[in-house]
Amino acid sequence: MTQLYIETIPYTEEAIKNFEHKFDLTPQEERFPIDFSSVYIGESEKENKHTKQIQREAYVGETNWIVQRTKEHLNGGPKDKLNQLNKKGDMSLHIIGHKKFNKSATLLIEQTFMNYLLGDPKFTGIDDLTNDEVSGLNNGRSNDQPDFFDREMYETEVFPQIWKELQRRGIVSSFSTVKNSPLFANSPFKNLSSEQLKAKRILLDKIEAEVSKSQQSTKILKVSGAAGTGKTILLSSLFRDLYDNPFTVNEGNQKRETNVAMLVRHAEQLKIYQQIAKKTNMGNVVFDVPKFISNGKMFDVVLVDEAHLLWTGNFGRVKGDTWLPDLEAIMKLAKVVVLIYDQNQRISSRGYLPDKLQQIVESAESVSLEKQWRIDASEKTKRYIWNLTHFEKNSLTRPVQDSNYEIKFFNSAQTMFEAIRQKDSEFGLSRLVSTYDWKYSQGSKPKNGDDYWMIRTSDGLELPWNLELPEVQKKRKSGVPWQEVPESIDEIGSNYTIQGSDLNYVGVILGPSVIWDEENNSFGIDSTKSMDPEATMKPSVAKEWSNKDVVDNLKNVVNVLMTRGVHGLYIYAENSKLRQKLTQL
Repeated sequence: MTQLYIETIPYTEEAIKNFEHKFDLTPQEERFPIDFSSVYIGESEKENKHTKQIQREAYVGETNWIVQRTKEHLNGGPKDKLNQLNKKGDMSLHIIGHKKFNKSATLLIEQTFMNYLLGDPKFTGIDDLTNDEVSGLNNGRSNDQPDFFDREMYETEVFPQIWKELQRRGIVSSFSTVKNSPLFANSPFKNLSSEQLKAKRILLDKIEAEVSKSQQSTKILKVSGAAGTGKTILLSSLFRDLYDNPFTVNEGNQKRETNVAMLVRHAEQLKIYQQIAKKTNMGNVVFDVPKFISNGKMFDVVLVDEAHLLWTGNFGRVKGDTWLPDLEAIMKLAKVVVLIYDQNQRISSRGYLPDKLQQIVESAESVSLEKQWRIDASEKTKRYIWNLTHFEKNSLTRPVQDSNYEIKFFNSAQTMFEAIRQKDSEFGLSRLVSTYDWKYSQGSKPKNGDDYWMIRTSDGLELPWNLELPEVQKKRKSGVPWQEVPESIDEIGSNYTIQGSDLNYVGVILGPSVIWDEENNSFGIDSTKSMDPEATMKPSVAKEWSNKDVVDNLKNVVNVLMTRGVHGLYIYAENSKLRQKLTQL
């Protein structure tokens, strides 16, 4: 017998007895699948009555003794999750043993399975337990694992070996398919870094202390860090923990469990969180900010991703006597508010902070993340990109050589588009994006006779802006984020569609508003060339407003666009002097 053992059996008492008896005469050293720790996946298949498509659902668990644990499930009655899953259709139990398994290892493998199955399109969610149905993935607990002996081996050798064998048997999708899923990228089941774990524990301790108080003002907590430092992953993990393991609070003579809500003011990120909540049985806990405010329901804990996008003016035309800035309105509906906030990703004047809100944000208790996780590159390359995106003096120099990350400047936008298409065919999730320097008006048609709002570069590239093609619009309405729609390869994304998301390779078109600052040898901004009304307008709440505020917004747009690529960054500049400078580096 090899080190890895996988067997699929029916979910029945007879099948688990037969499985146990198979090992009656097996030598002791080969009995590890039943005598030692193992991981198991309950998988149910059923046909959707309307679409006729097969829907597959999963339960992931780990145990010290698989035979006894399976019997406990079988005898657990109608509330047992495997029994509920079994009611849905054909039920199989995949038993996974390995000679190197121990308790720490199986807990890690269990959580890693949750992480990958969340991003696997073979597994879908349809309902939740309150309706006597199981929606997608379940295991009912958080398995945050500190470092232990040989942890890296289990992550980089053992788990990939298991997954590839399950893929060979047709049970799961390929690694590349899963890793290109935005659900995987934002999964609450990711194994956190030591920095993220420390931050999460600090936040949980502060939240527990605050929700236990009988009377209080709203507590604001803040997670800060540059783009790509893992803030969203931390928040996603915190969200799941607060949902799965609520605190108990006393109210009068009664005890109750705390509740939690996730808010997002970014359409694409909102869709991702909603899909995660649906697929993991979390119910109605993810909200668009205006809907949450209008509902008026109190929550103990409210988490706000991309809080730098919260509106501070009355752009939704709410009645003046009831309107409040987003943050103030949210504070009235929560005991604790946790903000993901990065001043350098505020791209719209709608997020301009007047003095009162500035004080609230700046005085919030804060945890900070420093390590860059999105960009899979050397520290020198990460520093090079940071200098570029922060318009540092003398940052326009030749890129460092990096075998893991590709930085390339193009003399032709068309050539860059062809390169991005090639990367998308090889690795998936590669897209063009651009600064907002060409006209676009959502919900209307151009008056020049074009079918779509177009970007036309000086070298002849002509492509529609994001969310223009009918195929993209159709799939987006069904909840698919822009970058995951295959047809969006033929569109050009903006900061409004791609902020907060990962791409394998990103091709950035720097429009006419981005120029060469010859004095500082860095990127510069010509705000008069921008077509972005949200970045350039003066907020109604601003007492003072100058071109510097506009330039800051437009610089932040460049920062957002150029920090999306995990494996590569391609750049084309429409400004001829900047383009010549870049291509000569």
